[in-house]
Amino acid sequence: MDNAVQWLLEDDNPAVKYRTLTEILGKTADKQLVIDRTLRFLPENWEETKGLWSVYYLTAISECGLNYKDIPMNIEKAVHYGKNFRFEHSCGDYMRLRALVKLGLAGEPIVAEIIHNLKEKQLPDGGFLCLHRLEKMNRIPKSCVKANMMALMFCAECKKMGIKTDIEEKLLEYFWKHNIFYKTDDLNTLILNAREGWRTIDTFYPFEVMRVGLQNIVEALCALGYGKTQHLAEAWELMDSKMTDDGKYLLNGTLTKSYLPKESVGKASKWVTFYLLLAKNEICS
Repeated sequence: MDNAVQWLLEDDNPAVKYRTLTEILGKTADKQLVIDRTLRFLPENWEETKGLWSVYYLTAISECGLNYKDIPMNIEKAVHYGKNFRFEHSCGDYMRLRALVKLGLAGEPIVAEIIHNLKEKQLPDGGFLCLHRLEKMNRIPKSCVKANMMALMFCAECKKMGIKTDIEEKLLEYFWKHNIFYKTDDLNTLILNAREGWRTIDTFYPFEVMRVGLQNIVEALCALGYGKTQHLAEAWELMDSKMTDDGKYLLNGTLTKSYLPKESVGKASKWVTFYLLLAKNEICS
Protein backbone atom coordinates (compact mmCIF):
# COMPACT_ATOMS: atom_id res chain seq x y z
CA MET A 1 0.00 0.00 0.00
CA ASP A 2 2.85 2.41 0.82
CA ASN A 3 4.31 1.98 -2.68
CA ALA A 4 0.92 2.61 -4.25
CA VAL A 5 0.34 5.74 -2.15
CA GLN A 6 3.74 7.11 -3.11
CA TRP A 7 2.85 6.48 -6.75
CA LEU A 8 -0.39 8.43 -6.34
CA LEU A 9 1.58 11.33 -4.84
CA GLU A 10 3.69 11.80 -7.97
CA ASP A 11 3.16 15.06 -9.86
CA ASP A 12 1.80 13.78 -13.18
CA ASN A 13 -1.84 13.69 -11.99
CA PRO A 14 -2.40 16.71 -9.69
CA ALA A 15 -6.04 15.80 -8.98
CA VAL A 16 -5.19 12.30 -7.77
CA LYS A 17 -2.27 13.68 -5.76
CA TYR A 18 -4.50 16.30 -4.12
CA ARG A 19 -7.28 13.84 -3.28
CA THR A 20 -4.78 11.30 -1.94
CA LEU A 21 -3.28 13.90 0.36
CA THR A 22 -6.60 15.21 1.62
CA GLU A 23 -8.89 12.15 1.60
CA ILE A 24 -6.54 9.25 2.29
CA LEU A 25 -3.73 10.86 4.28
CA GLY A 26 -5.89 13.55 5.91
CA LYS A 27 -3.47 16.38 5.14
CA THR A 28 -4.03 19.90 3.91
CA ALA A 29 -2.81 20.60 0.39
CA ASP A 30 -2.63 23.41 -2.12
CA LYS A 31 -5.06 22.87 -4.98
CA GLN A 32 -4.04 25.69 -7.31
CA LEU A 33 -2.29 23.30 -9.70
CA VAL A 34 -5.44 21.15 -9.77
CA ILE A 35 -7.53 24.22 -10.60
CA ASP A 36 -5.14 25.27 -13.36
CA ARG A 37 -5.04 21.77 -14.88
CA THR A 38 -8.84 21.42 -14.68
CA LEU A 39 -9.40 24.73 -16.43
CA ARG A 40 -6.98 23.59 -19.12
CA PHE A 41 -8.98 20.50 -20.13
CA LEU A 42 -12.45 22.02 -19.70
CA PRO A 43 -13.67 23.61 -22.95
CA GLU A 44 -13.88 27.38 -22.81
CA ASN A 45 -17.69 27.36 -23.10
CA TRP A 46 -18.32 24.32 -20.92
CA GLU A 47 -21.19 25.99 -19.04
CA GLU A 48 -23.13 26.39 -22.29
CA THR A 49 -22.98 22.68 -23.01
CA LYS A 50 -26.36 20.92 -23.09
CA GLY A 51 -27.39 17.39 -22.18
CA LEU A 52 -25.08 14.79 -20.70
CA TRP A 53 -21.87 16.68 -21.35
CA SER A 54 -23.04 19.39 -18.98
CA VAL A 55 -23.28 16.63 -16.36
CA TYR A 56 -19.87 15.24 -17.31
CA TYR A 57 -18.12 18.59 -16.97
CA LEU A 58 -19.60 19.16 -13.51
CA THR A 59 -18.53 15.63 -12.61
CA ALA A 60 -15.02 16.28 -13.92
CA ILE A 61 -14.65 19.29 -11.62
CA SER A 62 -15.98 17.39 -8.61
CA GLU A 63 -13.84 14.31 -9.35
CA CYS A 64 -10.77 16.53 -9.23
CA GLY A 65 -11.65 17.38 -5.62
CA LEU A 66 -12.76 20.94 -6.36
CA ASN A 67 -15.86 22.86 -5.30
CA TYR A 68 -18.07 25.51 -6.84
CA LYS A 69 -15.87 28.28 -5.46
CA ASP A 70 -12.73 26.94 -7.13
CA ILE A 71 -13.98 27.02 -10.72
CA PRO A 72 -16.03 30.03 -11.83
CA MET A 73 -19.51 28.76 -12.65
CA ASN A 74 -23.08 29.95 -13.02
CA ILE A 75 -24.78 28.18 -10.12
CA GLU A 76 -28.24 28.48 -11.66
CA LYS A 77 -27.05 26.65 -14.77
CA ALA A 78 -25.21 24.09 -12.68
CA VAL A 79 -28.26 23.12 -10.65
CA HIS A 80 -30.70 23.37 -13.59
CA TYR A 81 -32.90 26.19 -12.34
CA GLY A 82 -35.87 26.90 -14.62
CA LYS A 83 -39.63 26.60 -14.81
CA ASN A 84 -39.48 23.58 -17.09
CA PHE A 85 -36.94 21.61 -15.08
CA ARG A 86 -38.05 18.36 -13.49
CA PHE A 87 -35.83 15.83 -11.73
CA GLU A 88 -36.43 12.66 -13.79
CA HIS A 89 -34.71 10.14 -11.49
CA SER A 90 -32.59 9.11 -14.48
CA CYS A 91 -28.97 8.00 -14.37
CA GLY A 92 -27.94 11.42 -15.69
CA ASP A 93 -29.97 13.23 -13.04
CA TYR A 94 -28.40 11.21 -10.22
CA MET A 95 -24.95 11.72 -11.71
CA ARG A 96 -25.56 15.49 -11.73
CA LEU A 97 -26.96 15.38 -8.19
CA ARG A 98 -23.88 13.54 -6.93
CA ALA A 99 -21.62 16.11 -8.56
CA LEU A 100 -23.60 18.99 -7.03
CA VAL A 101 -23.23 17.47 -3.56
CA LYS A 102 -19.47 17.01 -4.06
CA LEU A 103 -19.21 20.59 -5.34
CA GLY A 104 -20.79 21.91 -2.12
CA LEU A 105 -24.14 22.89 -3.62
CA ALA A 106 -26.41 20.60 -1.58
CA GLY A 107 -27.72 23.65 0.29
CA GLU A 108 -29.04 25.32 -2.85
CA PRO A 109 -32.86 25.42 -2.46
CA ILE A 110 -33.70 23.36 -5.55
CA VAL A 111 -31.02 20.76 -4.72
CA ALA A 112 -32.19 20.47 -1.10
CA GLU A 113 -35.79 20.11 -2.28
CA ILE A 114 -34.87 17.36 -4.74
CA ILE A 115 -32.98 15.44 -2.05
CA HIS A 116 -35.91 15.82 0.36
CA ASN A 117 -38.39 14.43 -2.18
CA LEU A 118 -36.38 11.52 -3.64
CA LYS A 119 -38.24 8.82 -1.69
CA GLU A 120 -41.56 9.75 -3.32
CA LYS A 121 -40.50 8.06 -6.57
CA GLN A 122 -38.61 5.10 -5.09
CA LEU A 123 -40.05 1.87 -6.52
CA PRO A 124 -40.97 -1.20 -4.45
CA ASP A 125 -37.73 -2.97 -5.44
CA GLY A 126 -35.77 -0.10 -3.87
CA GLY A 127 -34.57 1.55 -7.07
CA PHE A 128 -35.58 4.19 -9.59
CA LEU A 129 -36.73 4.53 -13.20
CA CYS A 130 -36.93 7.56 -15.49
CA LEU A 131 -40.26 9.30 -14.85
CA HIS A 132 -40.99 9.73 -18.56
CA ARG A 133 -40.97 5.93 -18.83
CA LEU A 134 -42.63 5.24 -15.49
CA GLU A 135 -45.59 7.49 -16.20
CA LYS A 136 -46.43 5.62 -19.41
CA MET A 137 -46.79 2.27 -17.63
CA ASN A 138 -49.93 0.70 -16.24
CA ARG A 139 -48.01 -1.61 -13.95
CA ILE A 140 -45.30 -1.25 -11.32
CA PRO A 141 -42.05 -1.93 -13.18
CA LYS A 142 -38.59 -2.94 -12.12
CA SER A 143 -36.14 -0.14 -11.57
CA CYS A 144 -33.11 0.63 -13.76
CA VAL A 145 -29.71 -0.52 -12.51
CA LYS A 146 -27.99 2.39 -14.27
CA ALA A 147 -29.99 4.94 -12.27
CA ASN A 148 -29.53 2.85 -9.15
CA MET A 149 -25.73 2.77 -9.41
CA MET A 150 -25.65 6.55 -9.70
CA ALA A 151 -28.12 6.87 -6.82
CA LEU A 152 -25.86 4.62 -4.73
CA MET A 153 -22.85 6.82 -5.42
CA PHE A 154 -24.96 9.89 -4.60
CA CYS A 155 -25.95 8.35 -1.24
CA ALA A 156 -22.29 7.67 -0.46
CA GLU A 157 -21.36 11.30 -1.07
CA CYS A 158 -24.25 12.45 1.11
CA LYS A 159 -23.02 10.16 3.89
CA LYS A 160 -19.57 11.76 3.70
CA MET A 161 -21.12 15.22 3.88
CA GLY A 162 -23.45 14.37 6.76
CA ILE A 163 -26.53 14.82 4.57
CA LYS A 164 -29.48 12.58 5.42
CA THR A 165 -31.31 10.78 2.63
CA ASP A 166 -34.42 8.62 2.95
CA ILE A 167 -33.58 6.33 0.04
CA GLU A 168 -30.40 4.62 1.24
CA GLU A 169 -31.87 1.66 3.14
CA LYS A 170 -34.23 0.43 0.41
CA LEU A 171 -31.66 1.11 -2.30
CA LEU A 172 -29.14 -1.09 -0.48
CA GLU A 173 -31.76 -3.86 -0.29
CA TYR A 174 -31.96 -3.69 -4.10
CA PHE A 175 -28.22 -4.33 -4.41
CA TRP A 176 -28.18 -7.06 -1.78
CA LYS A 177 -30.99 -8.92 -3.60
CA HIS A 178 -28.89 -8.74 -6.77
CA ASN A 179 -25.67 -9.80 -5.02
CA ILE A 180 -24.67 -6.34 -6.25
CA PHE A 181 -24.02 -7.35 -9.87
CA TYR A 182 -26.49 -10.06 -10.92
CA LYS A 183 -30.05 -10.66 -12.05
CA THR A 184 -32.35 -11.76 -9.24
CA ASP A 185 -33.76 -14.66 -11.30
CA ASP A 186 -30.27 -15.86 -12.29
CA LEU A 187 -27.50 -14.98 -9.86
CA ASN A 188 -24.91 -16.19 -12.35
CA THR A 189 -25.86 -13.65 -15.01
CA LEU A 190 -24.74 -10.03 -14.82
CA ILE A 191 -27.41 -7.34 -14.96
CA LEU A 192 -25.21 -5.36 -17.35
CA ASN A 193 -23.46 -8.04 -19.36
CA ALA A 194 -21.49 -5.86 -21.78
CA ARG A 195 -18.18 -6.66 -23.44
CA GLU A 196 -15.20 -7.29 -21.21
CA GLY A 197 -13.88 -4.06 -19.76
CA TRP A 198 -17.30 -2.39 -19.80
CA ARG A 199 -19.06 -4.51 -17.17
CA THR A 200 -19.77 -3.65 -13.53
CA ILE A 201 -17.28 -6.33 -12.49
CA ASP A 202 -14.56 -4.48 -14.42
CA THR A 203 -12.50 -1.44 -13.42
CA PHE A 204 -14.00 1.13 -15.78
CA TYR A 205 -13.19 4.83 -15.36
CA PRO A 206 -14.30 7.56 -15.58
CA PHE A 207 -17.85 6.43 -14.89
CA GLU A 208 -20.67 7.51 -17.18
CA VAL A 209 -24.46 7.20 -17.22
CA MET A 210 -24.33 3.77 -18.87
CA ARG A 211 -21.71 2.16 -16.64
CA VAL A 212 -19.87 2.47 -13.36
CA GLY A 213 -16.61 0.69 -12.64
CA LEU A 214 -16.18 -1.88 -9.91
CA GLN A 215 -13.89 0.39 -7.88
CA ASN A 216 -16.57 3.11 -7.59
CA ILE A 217 -19.26 0.63 -6.53
CA VAL A 218 -16.92 -0.82 -3.90
CA GLU A 219 -15.90 2.62 -2.63
CA ALA A 220 -19.51 3.79 -2.39
CA LEU A 221 -20.51 0.75 -0.35
CA CYS A 222 -17.48 1.18 1.91
CA ALA A 223 -18.37 4.84 2.46
CA LEU A 224 -21.85 3.68 3.48
CA GLY A 225 -20.35 1.35 6.07
CA TYR A 226 -20.52 -2.08 4.38
CA GLY A 227 -16.89 -2.68 3.46
CA LYS A 228 -16.37 -5.54 5.93
CA THR A 229 -19.68 -7.31 5.30
CA GLN A 230 -20.22 -10.55 3.41
CA HIS A 231 -22.09 -8.55 0.77
CA LEU A 232 -18.74 -7.30 -0.58
CA ALA A 233 -16.80 -10.57 -0.39
CA GLU A 234 -16.98 -11.27 -4.12
CA ALA A 235 -16.29 -7.63 -4.99
CA TRP A 236 -13.06 -7.68 -2.99
CA GLU A 237 -12.01 -10.92 -4.68
CA LEU A 238 -12.63 -9.30 -8.06
CA MET A 239 -10.58 -6.28 -7.06
CA ASP A 240 -7.74 -8.46 -5.78
CA SER A 241 -7.61 -10.13 -9.21
CA LYS A 242 -6.88 -6.72 -10.75
CA MET A 243 -4.08 -5.76 -8.35
CA THR A 244 -0.45 -5.74 -9.46
CA ASP A 245 2.43 -7.06 -7.38
CA ASP A 246 3.22 -3.53 -6.15
CA GLY A 247 -0.33 -2.78 -4.95
CA LYS A 248 -1.61 -0.82 -7.94
CA TYR A 249 -4.83 -1.64 -9.78
CA LEU A 250 -5.33 -2.17 -13.50
CA LEU A 251 -7.79 -0.28 -15.70
CA ASN A 252 -10.06 -2.64 -17.67
CA GLY A 253 -12.02 -0.09 -19.68
CA THR A 254 -12.53 3.61 -20.36
CA LEU A 255 -14.64 6.03 -22.36
CA THR A 256 -13.91 6.54 -26.05
CA LYS A 257 -14.27 10.28 -25.45
CA SER A 258 -13.43 11.03 -21.84
CA TYR A 259 -14.35 14.03 -19.70
CA LEU A 260 -11.08 13.54 -17.77
CA PRO A 261 -7.56 12.96 -19.14
CA LYS A 262 -7.46 9.35 -20.30
CA GLU A 263 -5.44 6.51 -18.83
CA SER A 264 -4.32 3.40 -20.73
CA VAL A 265 -6.50 0.29 -20.62
CA GLY A 266 -4.54 -2.72 -19.40
CA LYS A 267 -2.12 -0.55 -17.42
CA ALA A 268 -2.11 0.46 -13.76
CA SER A 269 -4.58 3.30 -13.20
CA LYS A 270 -4.08 6.07 -10.68
CA TRP A 271 -7.82 6.74 -10.48
CA VAL A 272 -8.75 3.09 -9.94
CA THR A 273 -5.96 2.70 -7.38
CA PHE A 274 -7.03 5.89 -5.59
CA TYR A 275 -10.63 4.72 -5.25
CA LEU A 276 -9.63 1.30 -3.95
CA LEU A 277 -7.23 2.75 -1.40
CA LEU A 278 -9.92 5.26 -0.42
CA ALA A 279 -12.35 2.37 0.06
CA LYS A 280 -9.87 0.54 2.30
CA ASN A 281 -9.27 3.73 4.23
CA GLU A 282 -13.01 4.15 4.79
CA ILE A 283 -13.24 0.65 6.26
CA CYS A 284 -10.67 1.59 8.89
CA SER A 285 -12.07 5.03 9.73
